[in-house]
Amino acid sequence: MAFQLPVRSPLPLGAIVAGVPGLWADGRGPAERLERTLRDRFAARAALLLDGGTSALAVALRGAAAEAGGRPAALPAYGCFDIATAALGAGVRALLYDTDPATLGPEPASFGRALGADPSAIVLAHLYGVPVDLPRFAGMASRERTVVIEDAAQGSGAWLGERRLGSFGDLSVLSFGRGKGVTGGGGGALLAFTDRGVSILEAARAGLSDGGAGLRELVMLKAQWLLGRPGVYRLPASLPFLKLGETVYRAPHPARGIARTSVRVLGRTWGLADAEAGVRRRNAERLLRGAGPALRPIAAPRDARPGWLRLPVLLGPRARGSRVFAEARALGIVPGYPIALSELAELRGAWVNRDERLDGARRLAAELVTLPTHGGLGESDLVRIERWMSRVNGAPA
Repeated sequence: MAFQLPVRSPLPLGAIVAGVPGLWADGRGPAERLERTLRDRFAARAALLLDGGTSALAVALRGAAAEAGGRPAALPAYGCFDIATAALGAGVRALLYDTDPATLGPEPASFGRALGADPSAIVLAHLYGVPVDLPRFAGMASRERTVVIEDAAQGSGAWLGERRLGSFGDLSVLSFGRGKGVTGGGGGALLAFTDRGVSILEAARAGLSDGGAGLRELVMLKAQWLLGRPGVYRLPASLPFLKLGETVYRAPHPARGIARTSVRVLGRTWGLADAEAGVRRRNAERLLRGAGPALRPIAAPRDARPGWLRLPVLLGPRARGSRVFAEARALGIVPGYPIALSELAELRGAWVNRDERLDGARRLAAELVTLPTHGGLGESDLVRIERWMSRVNGAPA
């Protein structure tokens, strides 16, 4: 049986070939062009290329905390473990606020309590391409004392009103990893939109070490290209020690610049992102018609156009323990993040508001699953997923 990939970014072989000269050639010109592209695309005042989205978030958190005398930062209690990695790498304490299972955005009362503790920054993270209501929640923060950081690492191709995700707040974070909609084999960016954001970004630029040539990134891209097919992906997916599709904690490392090969690859893959997002939207809209009593969709803001990096749905614990769910992995259907960030052992020493109830985040850890939406899905894949959804919802097979 073929194994479908849970998530995929467009990666033509020509893009990998275009990255090879980065092993020896100077990277200043390509990097300047990519920064200019980012500024134009997101209407940003400044852009900084880093080795990953985690480093971009760490830089933003560290800069905000330095301005605020070390006050803690408000972070979502449910999300990628790299949020915790970034906070620990920045040396900041964490005020965790709860996540609303219905929207994947902040739970308003919990968010308000976190703001009441006067954080140095708030991080608003879009999960799986579903936009957070940025105007609402950023507007709750005091712009005089709190830096608003938009984590758009999973926001590729998504819009809120007339603006792309990644164009809100004082600072925003982008990621160019394997499954982020546009890939360079690694890398990320920090964008600034206000005077405070520009000040933090430029201070980080002054102390940033070089990202190097990027041989590792190029090797990983070639492996991604070779294994990124359902007929081939079954082999690595069947090897538990590779931990493909699993969420693992990665220890922080000092932020550095983006690799030269990644910049050149992004020069080829960047133009494919919008078309891929359109395919993901069409696939997600089709699969959403299969939602039912056991598969409950997530609600996006009214004026949002999600990027649907994956299609998140709530599936009750009883259904997740059924025999039908055991068939899901081969279809690219996988659970969301397995625990709330409050339960991550590495973060406990930095979590300051331990009396905060985080029931929504714990429910998401127990019930959220994601369905693939990417452009590698064929008609037969979509039909198989629809049949699986029908069985889960209790309809005849």
